[in-house]
Amino acid sequence: MNKTDKTFSLTDKFFIGLVVSIALISNKANAESISEYITPTINSSPAGLDFDSEGNLWFAEINGNKIGKLTPSQAKPGTSQGIVEYELPHPNSKPQYLMVSSDNTIWFSEIEGNRIGRLNPASNKIQEYEIPTPNSEPHNLFESKDGMIWFTEFEANKIGRLDPKTGTILEFPVKEGHPHDLVVDNKYVWYTQGGKFWARKFANKIGYLQLNSNKVEEILIPPVKSVPHGMFLSSENVIWFTQFFANKISRLDFSKKSPPKVVNYHVPGKRMGVHDLVVDNNQQLVWFVANHKDSIGRLDLTKAEPGTSKGVQLFSLPTKGAHPSNLVLDKEGNVWFTEMGMYFRGKYQNKIGKLVP
Repeated sequence: MNKTDKTFSLTDKFFIGLVVSIALISNKANAESISEYITPTINSSPAGLDFDSEGNLWFAEINGNKIGKLTPSQAKPGTSQGIVEYELPHPNSKPQYLMVSSDNTIWFSEIEGNRIGRLNPASNKIQEYEIPTPNSEPHNLFESKDGMIWFTEFEANKIGRLDPKTGTILEFPVKEGHPHDLVVDNKYVWYTQGGKFWARKFANKIGYLQLNSNKVEEILIPPVKSVPHGMFLSSENVIWFTQFFANKISRLDFSKKSPPKVVNYHVPGKRMGVHDLVVDNNQQLVWFVANHKDSIGRLDLTKAEPGTSKGVQLFSLPTKGAHPSNLVLDKEGNVWFTEMGMYFRGKYQNKIGKLVP
């Protein structure tokens, strides 16, 4: 190799410097696009969250034993300004998952209290409903089109349905696998079954309960330790879910014969902890939580290819040990998420995050 091959001209150096500068600016912009808000209760470990129709963000504090409300127009990053909290009637109820129904009622599950709770935002009154099966450990909730509130019973291996008008709870047994998240369409209740992976008891199934017959069927999701976890029903009725241990974002493809085909998109890295996900209304972006990597991820479906990690980008959070749990989109497409920490190991967090794409 001659001397010319080893040296760079002034033009070359300028071009390289420009590229590096642009890359640094781009990375800095990504970092600055994330804001964090502090819950008034320290070590609160916020988890499930959802918006009401007025733009208020509601969230459950599993360790704080409270329901919180953040008003974005009043909130100030790095402070508790614009956040109010409502304490639950019973201590140690551990509210973890939360949703806002179509009438703006706040619904939440109490994993230790074995209750489903509702908060009336007009009166701030909290009402609770006992689940018939003891120690059922209710998890995620979903409102069906008829206004019923469905939820999973993780330890009982059941799906529950609560009638808001009567307060009556019906339970539907499913096959063992510890149902976690769920969605409801016109025919089925779909739910993830990932087992108790922290206890090395794995499951790899998507279950579905037929609404007209209560018949239960399952779809195996290889590999054995895939651990299907979060689930989301898009505005076009596409069922998406995460594979917590397999580092995948997946959807069910019903275009061919039954059973549906599982279409996978890979999240690069090891032990990412792909926890929760949400799809934007344009069906172009899938946002997800990389719990073990303190990151929020984005899958761009305009660039993605099944079976690969193309179109995937990760955004690191400012807080080390954040362990983000759940996420939701606001009307502008901003991503809001909870930083729960590892509360089951006594490592708590107390932040709500916002990512502006």
